[in-house]
Amino acid sequence: FFLQVAPGSDVGLPPITSATQFDAPQAALDKDCSLKSTADLFREFVAFYTKDFEWESESVSVRLARRAVPQIPAHLVMHKGKLHIAPRIEDPFNLTKKITTDKKVVIDSLHQEFRRAHDLCVREASLAELLEHWTLSEVKEPTKPET
Repeated sequence: FFLQVAPGSDVGLPPITSATQFDAPQAALDKDCSLKSTADLFREFVAFYTKDFEWESESVSVRLARRAVPQIPAHLVMHKGKLHIAPRIEDPFNLTKKITTDKKVVIDSLHQEFRRAHDLCVREASLAELLEHWTLSEVKEPTKPET
């Protein structure tokens, strides 16, 4: 999806309409794409999902290959009395199915992973540091003074 819709992307991958078919006009297939390193693509990928993608008002659809208002109903997750919108990812091969989660910790982990990777990319950290094992930070609720 990122390579289909990212601003300034030279790639512009076509929509995926089936497991074996891409809907691409010949002009798109003949396009001369500048080559980017894997590292550059990874940095752009992380920046896109950290800063540009609107998690609560967009969905991922490789079938449509464009940014749009979700055609997938919101999947709400209740956690500690608050509603959270889970990521909306369309299954391009089964439109009645969406790929999502019911776990708030998974949603938090996803966002933290992207923020962490983005921070490391901004400061040009090594791949070794980026791949280090780390644990999701727990958001601590303020404690109430005992009476």
